[in-house]
Amino acid sequence: MDDPRSPSTQSEIYVNYLPTPPRIARFMRVAVPAGLWITCIVAFLWAQAQRSPGDAVWSSGAPIQISGFLDASPYPLLFARQDSGSIQAILLVEQGKIGTQRRAVDLHGRVVRASGWLLQRDGRRILELEPGPAGLAAVDDAAAPASAPPLVDAGTMRALGEIVDSKCFLGAMKPGSGKTHKECATLCVRGGIPPVLVTASANGAPEYLLIQSPTGGPIAPELHALIADPIEVRGRVLQWQGVAGLRVLRLAPGDAERLPIAHAEARE
Repeated sequence: MDDPRSPSTQSEIYVNYLPTPPRIARFMRVAVPAGLWITCIVAFLWAQAQRSPGDAVWSSGAPIQISGFLDASPYPLLFARQDSGSIQAILLVEQGKIGTQRRAVDLHGRVVRASGWLLQRDGRRILELEPGPAGLAAVDDAAAPASAPPLVDAGTMRALGEIVDSKCFLGAMKPGSGKTHKECATLCVRGGIPPVLVTASANGAPEYLLIQSPTGGPIAPELHALIADPIEVRGRVLQWQGVAGLRVLRLAPGDAERLPIAHAEARE
């Protein structure tokens, strides 16, 4: 057997306690930097190919207080007056993966002060209530709307989009959509987090539609299987007069279908 310490053997075989053979050293001087650069380039290209998580923001500092009219059915909404005088619909949820229906039902139809942490994206807002009585309480506030704006029929819609849970999509998770978020989104919606269809309007801007059953109740359980999947929907749209940014989509189980894989990939 050849002695690994002999000059002829050392020139061909790497031995950790001996100097690196010249041929192997020359190879490593090229291969190691090249491998690192290739890894960096592949990682960069892979990252660029991913969908953007969006510009959602979760304000996690001190709780803020917002006064408005509370409509608790089927998903709690706070109609609050903005500085401009217009009215915005703000979704309300609890901490974790649950809605706030149980807490809000006793205050339905009253002016309340909601206290919590704001999540927002594309001008749409959701408030995660702080625990305890301070999170939601009836108040006298003459500046708040005294009632919910009328909900009027806006016709039917046929669109491509994705059902998301509003809390994660508006900032609790990044990404808050797509296959990687399917299990989390489904748990949130089952727990009472308001489900929203995100689609594109005629000018390409994102549009958000709060999903209800055809009779105005919560989303049909049969639609849970389509959460986070690219889908095509056909349903009736309603909108609150004077409220921008959020409309309602009345959706029956047969009004939505999962898109074929090839069609879904073409949308990316």
